[in-house]
Amino acid sequence: MSEIAGLPAQAFPAGEYLRDEIEARGWTVTEFAQILGRPQQAVSEILNGRKEITPETAIEIAAATGTEAATWLRLQSAYRLWKLARTDATERATTVARRARLSQLVPMPELRQRGMIPTGADLDTEESAVCDLLEISNIAEQPTLQFAARRSVENAPISPPRLAWIACVRQEARRGPSAIPELGDVPVLATETVRRLSDPSALATLPGLFADNGIRLVYVQAFNSGKIDGGAYIDDSGVPVIGLSGRIQRLDSVAFTLLHELAHLHLGHLDSGITLDTDVCAATDNETERSADRQAVRWALPEPIGLAAPISKRAVVARAKAMNVHPALIVGRLQYQRILPWTHMRDLTPNVRGLLAAW
Repeated sequence: MSEIAGLPAQAFPAGEYLRDEIEARGWTVTEFAQILGRPQQAVSEILNGRKEITPETAIEIAAATGTEAATWLRLQSAYRLWKLARTDATERATTVARRARLSQLVPMPELRQRGMIPTGADLDTEESAVCDLLEISNIAEQPTLQFAARRSVENAPISPPRLAWIACVRQEARRGPSAIPELGDVPVLATETVRRLSDPSALATLPGLFADNGIRLVYVQAFNSGKIDGGAYIDDSGVPVIGLSGRIQRLDSVAFTLLHELAHLHLGHLDSGITLDTDVCAATDNETERSADRQAVRWALPEPIGLAAPISKRAVVARAKAMNVHPALIVGRLQYQRILPWTHMRDLTPNVRGLLAAW
């Protein structure tokens, strides 16, 4: 049984130290009990380690011996912890530490809700499931995934919800077909993606389209507080993988996130690790992210929108038809440019969460 960190190898009852103080002053136990105004039996129990020193007693002992009350309480606490360390309290503390470590790594409640941790599993089983998910041998090990992430603090550790999300994407991608063709023409694929999404129901065809072009495309719902829109990486066999979270469920957001991840692939950004994009619609000073944003916009809207204020819904629909894109892409761009309010023309930006969930 392991010892609790920070405790000495040996500790003694506070009563033993108190006996030394009494003897140093030439007092008997009876005399000391009279000084304290306490029964001799109670003092004897303290001296023999059968009774603990309370804060009230510590104050009285300090007054009698010219010492500090806190000293006696520290001695009492140290001995009590030392005794507990030799009981099953250490095992319970170890269990608590293991549970805490799991929660530091991943959002355990959500993994249980999603069925990724078996219902009613014991701690060993939970640890095994988390290690498999994070591709580590034990929970003390740090995940070695390399991130080239769009984050407000780029060198900060990846949060448990974000780490869990990309780990789930990797796990989901491994369930795909083992045989996949070589990477196709990414700009052509991006153009075809935009064309297909002029009909939102065609979202269901994209995993197959991407697989035909040498890319695994998967959906993993974002974890609470993760704020992830998408991510991409090159797997161990050299196949690009793109994950979408559907955090913002509008068609324009999902489409732009997908094109943004394609841009990372096209521009060679995946060579430096896993891209993990949070809030792809927000402005950023990171030139890598800005270049991916610019490329995604060029694919989404290869022609200028060319609409003058005041902009009507009818004008947006007509322009989208002429450009062979869904009106949501135009609305989303105009909202990003603050030409339209974010709450304007919501009926032109359909929710596609159900279509993503069907992948």
